[in-house]
Amino acid sequence: MEAGVSHRVLPKRIKAFYGAGAIANGAYGTLGGLAMFFYNQVVGVPAATVAAAISIVVLADAFWDVMIGHTSDQVRSKLGRRHPFILAALLVLPVAIYLRWHPPVGWAPEQMFYYIVGTGLLLNLIWSFYEIPAAALAAELAPDYDDRTVLLSWRWVLSAVGTATANTLIYGVYLRSTAEHPVGQLNADGYGPLSLAITAVVVTAGLVMALGTWRRIATLYQPEARTAFDLGSQFRNFTGIVKNRNFLVAMASGIVSGLSSGIAGGFDLYFKTFLWELKPQDLFWLGVVGLPFQFFGAAVAPFLAKRWTKRRAMMTLFFVSIVFAQGPILLKLLGILDLNGSPMLLWVLGSTMIVSGVASIGGYVIMSSMVIDIVEDVQVKTGHRSEALIATADTFPQKLVASASALIPGLILTYVAFPKQAKPGPEAMALITQAGWIYLPIVTLFSAGSVAILALYRLEKSDHERNLAAIGR
Repeated sequence: MEAGVSHRVLPKRIKAFYGAGAIANGAYGTLGGLAMFFYNQVVGVPAATVAAAISIVVLADAFWDVMIGHTSDQVRSKLGRRHPFILAALLVLPVAIYLRWHPPVGWAPEQMFYYIVGTGLLLNLIWSFYEIPAAALAAELAPDYDDRTVLLSWRWVLSAVGTATANTLIYGVYLRSTAEHPVGQLNADGYGPLSLAITAVVVTAGLVMALGTWRRIATLYQPEARTAFDLGSQFRNFTGIVKNRNFLVAMASGIVSGLSSGIAGGFDLYFKTFLWELKPQDLFWLGVVGLPFQFFGAAVAPFLAKRWTKRRAMMTLFFVSIVFAQGPILLKLLGILDLNGSPMLLWVLGSTMIVSGVASIGGYVIMSSMVIDIVEDVQVKTGHRSEALIATADTFPQKLVASASALIPGLILTYVAFPKQAKPGPEAMALITQAGWIYLPIVTLFSAGSVAILALYRLEKSDHERNLAAIGR
């Protein structure tokens, strides 16, 4: 194939079916993001204990992800390489989610530590069997350089739909404000039914993706039949990946980004509840307002990537996202944005959230496409096609550092003596402000650093098309 020749564009219906699977990602991730707050503020387990348990789970997750990814790449079956894992995971996922969000009553903190670790390990393991093969499908479905970004925009925007659906269930239904529970996110009785509702969303979305892409199985890559396991060949395949310059850049950026996201995720609901003193209905409306602009972010990403190059567009979008995500927190800590209780607060937070969300989702769409482009680059050099292994080898160090960073929110909250089962008010405000001054410079520095590293990425459209020509696609 000559440089500049386009591949067949993937039909929109297949993009929609594939993207629908990411509704599960958005819903699952939103529920999972409540774990630190739930076990600390609702169940009453000390923050440092919860943070340590979550850290162990993330650490273990990093190791088995690589094994699952490699196994998925090597499987030969009539159902292809990915679908058997996806369907098996969806079958048992409801059990793991139920156990995670229905903890025993009356256990001591030491016992709850083991419960949080055990249920977290089970849930994350099953989720990895779904998500890793599902993510790996993108490179197979869309080999074209630009169409690949479009496909991933479907995945990211429908992930936002999943997030919005979960937020509606959380703050509009199960954890809404009532006379008995004015701060709905502290309502212990709401979390169990909430988890069941989100389970239904996750499983339904996963099945739509699996069944909607079923007819494409015959067109997907099948690895060569092997009569025996060749350890040397597998080792050369792995070393070929980790020696790839562009992969190393993506991996280094991911390591720094993992530190930032682990800390930010742990603090998110604490800031919303105790720094901004938002009610569940406030969080619900923020989610509703932000959803349409997630679509805009996913739509603008392919346009900017084609006009500016993927690297330049991605870096610009991410820097804008950082400024608008962390800016309101800085202004609040400085006493400038002192609007708690005023309707103007939602307007300000909603506006900055929209800009940050558009830029963030656009950046992630392009970044995902850039990582997938490494698949063919590695295949040319090693002779092996390893979509899932590349994705997990990239996330492996990210999760190692995310494991460490998951400890940080608990340590900061412990350092400022933030109480468990706290109530919004002056005392909580003073303590969360102290925590915010520790949080903000750390997260901002790591976020900006992860984007700056990506300036070293060197894989453009012409390189990708030469790689496709070399492998005969």
